[in-house]
Amino acid sequence: MTLGKRIARYRKDLGISQEALGERLGVSRQAVSKWETDAAVPDMENLLALSREFGVPLSHLTGTPAEEPHEAPSSAFPLKYFLVPILCALAGAAMAGTLLLLTSRTPENIPAAPAPVQSQEEAAITMPASEFALLWSSSEEFTEFLELGVQEQHFPFGTTLELTEPETVLDTDFASMEHHIADCGAITVEYSRIEEEPILETVTKLSTISKSISTPRNIFPGSSEHTLLEAYGDTLIYCLKEEDNYVLVPHDHFYAYCEGPLALLFYIRQGEVAGLLAENLMDGAGMYAADHIHRFPMVNGEPDFSLRQEPEREYLSDTRKVYIAFNQLVTNGNLTAEELYTYRRDIFALLPYIDWQEFSQLGEADEATNIFSLMDYLARQETYIPSQILHLQMGCTAPGIDGAYADMYSQILAQALFYDPAGFAKALSTEGVPIETMYLAMTLAAYSAELDTAKLENTVAALQKTLNDGTLAQAQRGWTELLLSYLTTPMGEWISLPHSPQ
Repeated sequence: MTLGKRIARYRKDLGISQEALGERLGVSRQAVSKWETDAAVPDMENLLALSREFGVPLSHLTGTPAEEPHEAPSSAFPLKYFLVPILCALAGAAMAGTLLLLTSRTPENIPAAPAPVQSQEEAAITMPASEFALLWSSSEEFTEFLELGVQEQHFPFGTTLELTEPETVLDTDFASMEHHIADCGAITVEYSRIEEEPILETVTKLSTISKSISTPRNIFPGSSEHTLLEAYGDTLIYCLKEEDNYVLVPHDHFYAYCEGPLALLFYIRQGEVAGLLAENLMDGAGMYAADHIHRFPMVNGEPDFSLRQEPEREYLSDTRKVYIAFNQLVTNGNLTAEELYTYRRDIFALLPYIDWQEFSQLGEADEATNIFSLMDYLARQETYIPSQILHLQMGCTAPGIDGAYADMYSQILAQALFYDPAGFAKALSTEGVPIETMYLAMTLAAYSAELDTAKLENTVAALQKTLNDGTLAQAQRGWTELLLSYLTTPMGEWISLPHSPQ
């Protein structure tokens, strides 16, 4: 039995937790956990303290009991040649969990003490064989772990993990193989299952944002970035924030530790580890290698940007820019406040230049889904600033808006009108915009405004108040009066109204 297992056994005999034992000794729960899993060895001071707490001799705790004295031969050897056990200092990190017992001299005719007999269960490996694993304490406070690779048992692979919801099972390109996603609360396990005898299950991904789960080097969500760098050093690769739509956790940047196709990722948010992900990249080996564009090597604990290169930029049409910005807003949960503002600004600013037919062909969605999704987004805005109202008005003549699309766009314009009647009227007078464009925006808004009587009455009252307060410039006053005319005149009589204040 190892030193760690003896510490765990004596602690359980006392009926106390790892945290309680740590408090008695003045160390952290993590330190006790590392002792019990043989990931670290207590120093001599802590060994003596453990011996006192458990009420057992130090030799029993360390597994090195003194030998019974041997009867000296009548005339063979003097007393100084008898076996004298000496407990030496622990070998620390170099010999974790091991004590060196040195003897002064051992005569050949005195047999050495037999090594303690270990059962097969006690001799089993108690720590992962690789870095690509996640560890946790079970309810019985035994340390458990899962690591990437083929498993000897079926899910939950000999651990106490339990599903918090039914597994997601996906087909793969291979008829006999399934991909399973198992949500176990604090940890999500993904594994492949080959339905042939013998059934083979292979863990391909482990992920967590729980502070109760750690790597073999005791890095867990909540660890500081400084602690991470101390634990892994320059073996890490610094990676810019992932732009994937389905990120594990919002983050500012992340670090990758890799060996071949195996990767261990540490997501950083505001100076702390926010999530852990271990993954077998299969054919993606080298995916996180330094490229000096998105990923950079670490040198002396700092990312080396000295060879940084700018990525090649392809030409993007205004329509594609709107498509990219819209998809980022609705699918990417890892956007900063600045990025949210930028993408939203781009969508409105480019509305006058978008080609809606081109937009409908982008991505995998069908034409109607693409267009109605964007229009629904525009209609669901809680606020409209003046520049957005202007861009909505100018966008009414963009190519491809006709039929049902024109009807929905008119509802968006009415929304903006209801939100800020005075701002809508003032935007109509913007210099440089063709009068016919503003005329169309005004009539489209008035057309849908008639469908909501209560909001229409409030809008008319607000516009009349704006006219009476004397704050409008001449051009603004002219458009405000014209807008009021269309809002208060039945649509069948619009033919008699002018197209502009002039």
